[in-house]
Amino acid sequence: MKKFLALFAVCLIVVSALFANGSKEETSSESPKRIAILLSTGGLGDKNFNDMAYEGLTAAKADFGIEFDYFEPTTSSDFAPALRNFCDIGSYELVIAIGSDAKDAVAEVAAEYPDQKFSLIDASLEAANVKSVATKWQEQTFLCGMYAGLGTLSDMPLANDKNVVGVILGMDTPVLRAGVVGFIAGAKYVNPEVEVIEAVVGSFNDPAKGKEIGLSMNNRGADFIQPIAGASGLGLFNAGKEAGFYCFGVGANQNYIMPEIIAATSIRNVNEMVYTEIKEVLDGTWKPGANISGLAEDAVGYSNAMSEVEIPAYIAEAIEETMAKIKSGELVICSTADELDAWVAANQYNK
Repeated sequence: MKKFLALFAVCLIVVSALFANGSKEETSSESPKRIAILLSTGGLGDKNFNDMAYEGLTAAKADFGIEFDYFEPTTSSDFAPALRNFCDIGSYELVIAIGSDAKDAVAEVAAEYPDQKFSLIDASLEAANVKSVATKWQEQTFLCGMYAGLGTLSDMPLANDKNVVGVILGMDTPVLRAGVVGFIAGAKYVNPEVEVIEAVVGSFNDPAKGKEIGLSMNNRGADFIQPIAGASGLGLFNAGKEAGFYCFGVGANQNYIMPEIIAATSIRNVNEMVYTEIKEVLDGTWKPGANISGLAEDAVGYSNAMSEVEIPAYIAEAIEETMAKIKSGELVICSTADELDAWVAANQYNK
């Protein structure tokens, strides 16, 4: 009996120790931090804005061990309900919204959920629980505008003699309008007589309409066309390949998609913006407020890497010189259509 009791006591000690160790492990292990993101209406697969945002999420997951959920809206009417759903779940360290067209929904829902942190990418918004991260669209598209303005006068293989270029918007928003202004300013900075055709698709996810508009612009003489149109821009590239004219990419470096006709890309590092928002909310440095950055901060840029279009040396030189002037603050690009004519009259590239 004594031996049995002794053995029973030992077993109790062992079992208690096992439960104690299990309890310590369970207590010490923390659940992964969770992030939610509302994508733009272009959806994943746009090889642009949404895909870059998703890349930032996956990089943060690899580096920080986060978990994330995302929602792909069909129309802008989906924005506010999706954001409310994330907030009602109540387990997200940060809710991120992508795109300037989500600004009103973020402002509305953030006011309803004051304890939830929000980050808004691609728009400027002041709210106590919102950090907005906007970029200078006029700086992002200006250099490709220069390329177009000089390229249309060049003897490049697909350039014609019409002195016409084009720019296509996915949706007509004030933020994206600054990109149109930047492209026009860049083209007229080097070629004040150039005609710039503008058009709006009405969607970030309508490649067929993007192609139709591209072909129409080309029929009117445009031989260099810049899309600011999400997945709709993919249709423009198809038009460029079919009809034989040059295009520019936007956002992620898109030159690889059709390197024979995509001459360069107006770069914007959305992946890095998303990654930084997550990093800051995890390390405690995240603060609400509006943040606007441009070429000087490397938030936007220009690249002809991976393009097979041979850029004339004088165009490459002009772009490099002007990029340095913008970064230093010597050349400040206008951002509204009202400023455009006066800006062009006061600013001309001197070869």
